[in-house]
Amino acid sequence: MSMTDYLKNIREKHLKKRKERNPDYPIAVWIQDDVFRDKTIGKSFTIILRTKGCRWAYESGGCTMCSYLMDASPAEITSENLKNQFDSAVEKYKDQLNKNMSIKLFTSGSFLDTFEIPLETREYIFKRIEEMGAKEVAIESRAEFVTPENMESIKNILSCNIEIGVGIESLNEKIRNVAIHKGVPTKAIENAFSVAKEYDVGIKAYILIKPPFISEKEAIIDAIDTANKCIEMGCSRISFCPASIHKGTLIETLWKKNQYRPPFLWSILEILKEVKSKNPDALVMCDTAGVSSKRGAHNAIDCTCNDKIKDIFNDFTVTQKIEKLDIECDCKKEWIEYMEYEQKNIVPLGDEKLI
Repeated sequence: MSMTDYLKNIREKHLKKRKERNPDYPIAVWIQDDVFRDKTIGKSFTIILRTKGCRWAYESGGCTMCSYLMDASPAEITSENLKNQFDSAVEKYKDQLNKNMSIKLFTSGSFLDTFEIPLETREYIFKRIEEMGAKEVAIESRAEFVTPENMESIKNILSCNIEIGVGIESLNEKIRNVAIHKGVPTKAIENAFSVAKEYDVGIKAYILIKPPFISEKEAIIDAIDTANKCIEMGCSRISFCPASIHKGTLIETLWKKNQYRPPFLWSILEILKEVKSKNPDALVMCDTAGVSSKRGAHNAIDCTCNDKIKDIFNDFTVTQKIEKLDIECDCKKEWIEYMEYEQKNIVPLGDEKLI
């Protein structure tokens, strides 16, 4: 059975468990402190729209670590539903919104894919944002949808700063398309950077920390290498995403068989220090979803440093001060011993390792 067929089988079993939700309300909405593309600090207003879900997940089973299709709607989502979702989110926070905020529009896949967000809906939302005013607009999309046509469509409506979060994951072709099953050729990533630069649109590079099938040490090396290359290519910021165990994914299957462990927080600290020290002017961030939990990145179970380091990641993301990353704990030796054991005992997949 191919990887695609295997992943599609996993998806189909879990998709049957999806519950119907009100199609006129988004998955989530919130306001938080954030760092803008111009490196100033302010508030961001985030809306996660409930769409039909990621095209790649439907057609090819999706990525090995992703379960966002579970948040998608099992029922049809119309253009009017999506407009209502946006309007309801704005109405909920209307007294807190202002022109100095960043507005973030996320989906369970790609905001620029008309499979999820029809062009009519996109233009409606952007026109409303332009009328409301915003310092910055952030969306997410797979690399192949960062095209001149889409950039023209956006820039013809929005006059503020624009940033697109793109799941680069890894610039190692084998890791990205075999271990992660991303289905994105390197050329598509290079084209996305090129097009974004031409239209003065920022690229927020999402980088996965510790895909399946590679060791802890290899994951550290790959994340650092990928981040440095993305910065060289001109990304507006780096956002590290430590892998966590989502239900209905290949990573969960491996985790339950004791064949996968989420990354150590010590690994993430090393990655952040290395990348920030080499690129002091770059925006380097770390997503803390799942961090310090059993299914997320963690050090020794029940060690008091787990929550402390999670707070450090959040503080570093806002302040960009590398000294915030300094922390020590006795459990660090477990991380070192774990990597030493892997280096001696890990069995490569096939004839060669992925890196």
